[in-house]
Amino acid sequence: MTRISTKPYFGTLLFILIIKALFVTWMIVNSQIGLSPDEAQYWTWSQNIDWGYYSKPPGIAWQIWLGTSIFNNSVLGVRVLSVVIGFFTPLLLYILARKCKLSPQASFWAATIFAFSPLGFMASILAITDVGMVFFWICALIVIAESLEIKMPPHYPLLGLFIACGALFKWPIYLLWIVLIASMPLFPVLKNKNFITGFFISLLGLVPSFTWNIKNDWATFRHVSASVAGSPLQTENHSLVGNPLEFIGAQFALVSPILFILLLMALYSIYKHKNQTQRSLLFCAFTTATLLTFVTALSLFKKVQGNWVDYAYPTAFVVIAWFACDEIKWKQRLMEIGVALSILLCLFAVTIPHAQALNLYPTLKIPYKLNPFRHNVGWKNLRKALKIVGYNPNEEFLFSSKYQMSSILNFYGPEQNRTYFLNIHGVRKNQFSFWPPMAEEQIGKTGIYVVTDNAPHLQKLRLQVPNLIVKLSPYFERIDYLGYYPIFDCYGEPCKAALLFKCKNYNGKEPKNFVLY
Repeated sequence: MTRISTKPYFGTLLFILIIKALFVTWMIVNSQIGLSPDEAQYWTWSQNIDWGYYSKPPGIAWQIWLGTSIFNNSVLGVRVLSVVIGFFTPLLLYILARKCKLSPQASFWAATIFAFSPLGFMASILAITDVGMVFFWICALIVIAESLEIKMPPHYPLLGLFIACGALFKWPIYLLWIVLIASMPLFPVLKNKNFITGFFISLLGLVPSFTWNIKNDWATFRHVSASVAGSPLQTENHSLVGNPLEFIGAQFALVSPILFILLLMALYSIYKHKNQTQRSLLFCAFTTATLLTFVTALSLFKKVQGNWVDYAYPTAFVVIAWFACDEIKWKQRLMEIGVALSILLCLFAVTIPHAQALNLYPTLKIPYKLNPFRHNVGWKNLRKALKIVGYNPNEEFLFSSKYQMSSILNFYGPEQNRTYFLNIHGVRKNQFSFWPPMAEEQIGKTGIYVVTDNAPHLQKLRLQVPNLIVKLSPYFERIDYLGYYPIFDCYGEPCKAALLFKCKNYNGKEPKNFVLY
């Protein structure tokens, strides 16, 4: 007679997730990992709360606004709700696995794999749009999995509500409707007249963005369409080429190598035994395989970011746990090793900035280009550099020619005063393009212009000084180059630096308005 385990897997999962949340919170407060340019941009949006923004729906700005309302305009305030969502998302995955009729043990492992994969770990730290979208994606999957097991149509209005909530963070959640339509021949129970009701309810998630876009020349939709249809990479002979190897390599990194291999084995096993596989589990495999195949195919023709398909992995982790937690012990051992390796990789990754800044491993010098947080480090030292050159926030303003840098200056500048974007390089529009420009508020005043770069481009950065003075001169009476300031050292060598310029008496002129989205 088979003995049924009474181990409290859910309680164990809760305990592990509490420990993880405490560790992540401590790391946010104490580590060298500052805000990324994207996070700083979202925080800047949250200081100007609205129904929508240039490149994204409003959910991430609303999330950060709530967090900073509690913990002030600090790194913890920006990220605290990602920690909270990162705590609850694995619990939702546990529920999804149980709805797919996995055992408590397998459900525990599905949640644990997610929580400690690089994908899940970083989603608990960073304030990014994917976090909220994946949370509601899993909520929607629970509705579908339950319906498949009880052989009843899904509660489409509730499903539509979850998708609408996810759409407040990121619009790819609407791909779930396409997956559902594609899977209807396999699962006829999904066919129901309420599908249309659920679909229209889900469109409510677009209402805030539509409200903002009506007043702003449909900028978000122009930007998204330009990004999706954007220029593919081209070779010298102008033939189309994408980045499939880079994209596939990124998938190994997102879930860790061993777990990704287990995923491929699990998908093959389900395909081989599809007639004997539970409907809900088959739907999970179908969802993961369809999304991964589609985006991999897309990467053959254009450059695709590795995280563009992160919503394929909640179902993937359910499939892995089902495959590994059976009577063949080596599969579970391999999964356990994969999770342990994933935890080690995550811990190693977050220690790299400290190792480089403090020279912790002198015999093992990690190249700066391998620092996954190289875009997050050094910003506190940028604040110090501004103080060294005598920046007076009461009389002067900060600006840059990159919206990312303008956002960083907004957060890390002394007193977090409003900053500006001056499009001297003729790049595409951004959120700053829809806010009052410098010409409305800073005529006759002095601005500090800041530009930064990472190694190995620092020498090239220093050579830009004469060209930048030429580009800035039409807008100011006088340009004084204040100097080159290293803001992050890697084993004693500068790896990130800033150029600072004092630009006196702004004349109110603006660069040509480039209509690029």
